[in-house]
Amino acid sequence: MSVEHASKLENYAYAQRERLAFIDFRLQYQGSIARGELMEHFGTAVASSTRDFTLYRELAPDNLVLRHENKRYYRTEQFEALFHHDTSAALNTLAHGFGDGVTSPREVCGFCEDAPDLIVPPRDILATLSRAISQGKAVTLTYLSLSSGCSQRVIVPHSMVNNGQRWHVRGYCRKHRQFRDFVCTRITDSCIVDLDVAENELQTADTEWSKHLTLELVPHPGHDHPEAIALDFSMSRMGTLSKNAQPVRRVTIRAARAGYLLKHWSVDCSSDYRLPANEYHLWLRNHEILKHCSNAILAPGYAPEPKGSPKNSKVSR
Repeated sequence: MSVEHASKLENYAYAQRERLAFIDFRLQYQGSIARGELMEHFGTAVASSTRDFTLYRELAPDNLVLRHENKRYYRTEQFEALFHHDTSAALNTLAHGFGDGVTSPREVCGFCEDAPDLIVPPRDILATLSRAISQGKAVTLTYLSLSSGCSQRVIVPHSMVNNGQRWHVRGYCRKHRQFRDFVCTRITDSCIVDLDVAENELQTADTEWSKHLTLELVPHPGHDHPEAIALDFSMSRMGTLSKNAQPVRRVTIRAARAGYLLKHWSVDCSSDYRLPANEYHLWLRNHEILKHCSNAILAPGYAPEPKGSPKNSKVSR
């Protein structure tokens, strides 16, 4: 979207921008749209829908053409999107529908499917944790751990975290007197409690949350065609003058989340890339950076130093 278009769009109400974005998305990703589809999705009348298409054509006259035989607008070869449709968001929209949807998914396209979610937090637990974080409150939990079984905890939660497979809540655990991550699906009961919250229990005191690490991910040296992996992970050789430079994807992430990312993407974190290349497509080139990460225990192949590892944060299993 050009600066000029962005400036013009700011002059219109949010609801109208949403309708224009819907037209833009349909043209970009499905190639055509009819006036009735806009009316059905937003519940607008004929006159309102007509005004939306008229405005869209004024803003981007070369983006669409009307075919009178079926009264559909089609994307042209000169199309330039009015809105920035993020790739991940676009795939989510194609799989689950455009817009929020009050009670159910809306207009799922049928040709794009997402992976099924096998681990989904209970709605009531999620709502309680979210309210507690928003209000800066403590929460009592009944938590079922793999290592210690069922127990009662009092935590001061500050963030919800998706590790690529499941959702955790991160917060200060009063039982262990440190910041920990708790798997949301293992919380069987939760309740907001009116307890004083100390400064050392707030997000600002969570050093591993505020600390960021830059991970250098490269194709595993055991592969014969690393260029295929470089394409998968949008790796770049930028910043170097050598044509033979190793492609790299630099990811800056909170120290508290690094171990999860490396495990989820099966990154070989050993110093000598000894894990099998057929199972581990990536290698962490700057593996020594994990000495600053307490959940490095999750990183495949990483051998921690015997002393000096941080003890500020742990994962509750």
